[in-house]
Amino acid sequence: FNPAVLMAHPLLLAARPWSFPAAIVPVLLTGAIVYKSGEAWKGLELLRALALGVLVQAASNTGNTYWDFVNGADTATVSNGADKDKVLKHKGVLVDGLTSPSSVLTLTLVFYASAAALMVDRLLASRELALVFVAGIMLSHFYTADPVRLKYYALGDLAILIAFGPLLTRATTMLMSPAAAARPDVTNDVLVLTIPVSLICESILHANNGRDINEDSKNGLRTVATLLGFERARAMFVIMIAGAYACAVGFAVWRGAWAMLLVFLSLPLAGDVIGRFCKDANRMADLPKRVAKLHMGFGVLLIVGVLLSA
Repeated sequence: FNPAVLMAHPLLLAARPWSFPAAIVPVLLTGAIVYKSGEAWKGLELLRALALGVLVQAASNTGNTYWDFVNGADTATVSNGADKDKVLKHKGVLVDGLTSPSSVLTLTLVFYASAAALMVDRLLASRELALVFVAGIMLSHFYTADPVRLKYYALGDLAILIAFGPLLTRATTMLMSPAAAARPDVTNDVLVLTIPVSLICESILHANNGRDINEDSKNGLRTVATLLGFERARAMFVIMIAGAYACAVGFAVWRGAWAMLLVFLSLPLAGDVIGRFCKDANRMADLPKRVAKLHMGFGVLLIVGVLLSA
């Protein structure tokens, strides 16, 4: 068994496991808030929520790889003349013929089917949870899938914010503790505290679109980055990263929960990603992956802060 060979498998590259913090962090953060609420909760349901988030994230990633290839968004050329060896490998899975489009589409359907099978008993028992689940799947799937293609009409950012923000965290709360899910104060805490991690999650996507701004413009794709132009897209990136820290400060002051200021230990990672959002294509090549690392670091520190707060 060679881990390096496994990590280089085309289907695993298409799933982009480096991006899984986008699903893992909000679930664990919600779990910490539910735990602090004092209501009864189930650890196995937290694990179920984690598996759900990762499966839907993986399906969204492989689906994006498939539909971007089919619709001509991913091509053999690399945006802004970047060194192809430095660009994230998932972009070449289908463009370079490493595997077939049908295999990527099949894997996408397997991920979605696995998520449904994982949830079927709870979905049949709760109409609200079923609606949340279906809404999340629809946003994930139609992020790039025909005929909706939200990403191509500058709506992909909003779709990701909703799917991996309020929808995923609501599902987690309902799974872990129906009693906590029924309490408005817990619901409000979850919504407010997931704003900073949602901003950094959105920054992962925005970094990707900022890097590909010229390529997307040539292919006629409308993303928030292409509509803003590079300089304003960079300003938006900085505002979202800074906004995440500002939100943490605001909540710490509001609640007197000073342990949440632990998130500032992740500032070196934030400084690095802000510095790399530039017109040097090779510095931007793996920026989404670096923002995902910031998302994990910031999220873990915020979770520790929640658990240490009174």
